[in-house]
Amino acid sequence: MKNKRTDILKTLKRHPEIILLLFIGIITTIAYPLRSFYVVLPFFSEKLLNYSEEEAEKTANYWASKFVTISSENTIELRHGVDNMVKNLAVEFGLEKVKIFDKKGKILYSTDAEDINEINTHDYFHLIVANGNNFSKIVTKDKQTLEGRTVSRDVAEIYIPILNEGKFIGAFELYYDLTARKDELDNLLIKEALIGALISLLIFTIVFSVLIKAWNISYKNDLTEEKIRLINMNLEKLVDKKTHEIRVTQEVSIQSLAILAESYDPDTGLHLKRIQNLTHIIASRLKEKGPYASYLATKENYVNEIALASILHDIGKTSIPVEILSKPAKLTEEEFETVKQHTTVAGNILNLGNETFIKEFGKDSYLALAADIALYHHEKWDGTGYPHGTSGENIPLSARIVALADVYDALRSKRPYKTPWTHERTIELIKAETGKHFDPVVVAAFMDVEHLFKDESIEFCPITPPYLQARFRLIEDQ
Repeated sequence: MKNKRTDILKTLKRHPEIILLLFIGIITTIAYPLRSFYVVLPFFSEKLLNYSEEEAEKTANYWASKFVTISSENTIELRHGVDNMVKNLAVEFGLEKVKIFDKKGKILYSTDAEDINEINTHDYFHLIVANGNNFSKIVTKDKQTLEGRTVSRDVAEIYIPILNEGKFIGAFELYYDLTARKDELDNLLIKEALIGALISLLIFTIVFSVLIKAWNISYKNDLTEEKIRLINMNLEKLVDKKTHEIRVTQEVSIQSLAILAESYDPDTGLHLKRIQNLTHIIASRLKEKGPYASYLATKENYVNEIALASILHDIGKTSIPVEILSKPAKLTEEEFETVKQHTTVAGNILNLGNETFIKEFGKDSYLALAADIALYHHEKWDGTGYPHGTSGENIPLSARIVALADVYDALRSKRPYKTPWTHERTIELIKAETGKHFDPVVVAAFMDVEHLFKDESIEFCPITPPYLQARFRLIEDQ
């Protein structure tokens, strides 16, 4: 239950529009009836009052001509028989009560005789009505009028000034009985409010139903997406594991094949590891700085692939007789020509393997690098190498790097026909061969890291110590 509640909250958080629409639906449902009571009701009440005021003004003007005489002192005098006429007409006009005031606010006439001679001292009479303006108010049942009288019906209390040549001389106060009209208006507004509330409720029900369905769909989609995410995560882990297994199997197979190719040499295993590490270190430095850095930056995983491919540089020696490869004396010209064939043999075999990879996956594999290295690593910068006499940058960069690594390792290692050279002597030869045998840029990169190889033991090339491993990872990430 708790997990489901958490999932629901997550869905609402991911889809705030659902909460927004639900909030709008609730507000609409509440707002429509409130609109009826706080907007529509006051509007119609004002219209009713305005209508009553207009009617009262016409009535007052008519009565003024019938009941009122203006004296020479500009005061009001009531005609004979006004009481009977007013009471009769009050019934006809639907009036609850009638008063007539003089200009000082004294009541000259009222349908309620007890009011006569009382004086209206209220501000609205002297500040509004006495200035020639109508003044009115709707008084509901059991509420007090402007003069403090409690009414038993709904009435409109209206003051109409009596003017003579623009001068205020008195006023009529008419109480229109609005009970019937007010009841009709209230009933109409109640019906309108109820209909509005029903419509709002219907709209809210529809919106809520749609939102519930939308939420259910979103909730199920979110659950499905979460399941897919977990499946993908597990699948990625499985793929990573299988990829790692394939990579390890591939590297072990390559190393085994390379060792088999050089099984005539008891130092084969260490020789291949040294070549691999030398290549990795030089390639990492080239990627880190120098003219080739921008080119290598476009080659994904280049450093690791060239290091792996480098151990296949002499795989073609499987086609060369062992007695030639292990001969302690200098090779004859014919024997040397036989040895040279190991480059083309390896290049052809590795290219065939890469072509198969291209057909399957539509791109080169590390075998393309391995083929270039195997075929060209005995070529020289000045074009005097073999098998094709290729020169300069026409020699693949991978082969130029491995060429230097191979020569350095060969000179530093013990061979049947020579003793190992010192680091310093080897460095002097490499410097002398710069621009002849070796690419000057590759030599410059090597010289930046040559201090790593000064160890005079058979382990002169470090087997990728931890500090270099970290450095290589940084370089690969750049």
